[in-house]
Amino acid sequence: MKRSRSATNANALSVRATNAAQAVARMPLLHRILFLIGALISTGPAVPQTYELEGKWYTMKWSAGAWNGEHRLPNVYCVRFPAASTALELGHGFYNRSAIYLTQVLYPEKTGAFVVASTIPAGRSADEEITRLLSLERSAEAGYGTTYNITETQGLFGRTIGLRIKNVAPRGRNAPFPLVRPIIRPAREPIETLSVHRLFVRGPDRFEVATLQLAATPASETAEAEMTQRLTVLADEIVASLQSCTDSMPVRSPR
Repeated sequence: MKRSRSATNANALSVRATNAAQAVARMPLLHRILFLIGALISTGPAVPQTYELEGKWYTMKWSAGAWNGEHRLPNVYCVRFPAASTALELGHGFYNRSAIYLTQVLYPEKTGAFVVASTIPAGRSADEEITRLLSLERSAEAGYGTTYNITETQGLFGRTIGLRIKNVAPRGRNAPFPLVRPIIRPAREPIETLSVHRLFVRGPDRFEVATLQLAATPASETAEAEMTQRLTVLADEIVASLQSCTDSMPVRSPR
């Protein structure tokens, strides 16, 4: 019997996800945590993409309570990360000829928070970009099933896509989370990881705020609900801070 294109695509997704999961499983736990690097760019999670670090990845560590949580990309955004007194590490750098800027903050309990900023193509409106991204995310949701959930809300910067992804790998084979989001298959039950995302656009700038946590081993039956609540609060606090601070800055003109 001839296989349908959708079946072939689904199988390919499963193979890629399984390969990524096996690669992650071979990493030491500390490396898995340090690889939690933040975001989304112009293509959706199911489209192959190449990512290359431009220059150095900068890391900052400090004594407990010494960081105030503030971080900025000049002329693009500013933010104060919540619970800064408990944060363990800040990392940031550019990818793909400085087209993508990633920031990550690592917290206790195997938790990471991420902000990605990139630029939408000239001539494309914010609404058009959100519509395009939403279509790509719905395609991913159809392929991944119940592990992938999408919402759409309104925020200070307009339409906002919300994602909650269960058992997403902390890193793909050749790129960091959340530039890629392969699903771990098979994953430990009842849950292995969870991530929460917020995608929005301001002028020519596209943003993704993401939070991710690795579940304890073994995870309890209530772990997913507890992780969802914690990661959602963290993500929404970052979004509120970023949008409030950035709203005081002029909207950049498209290049």
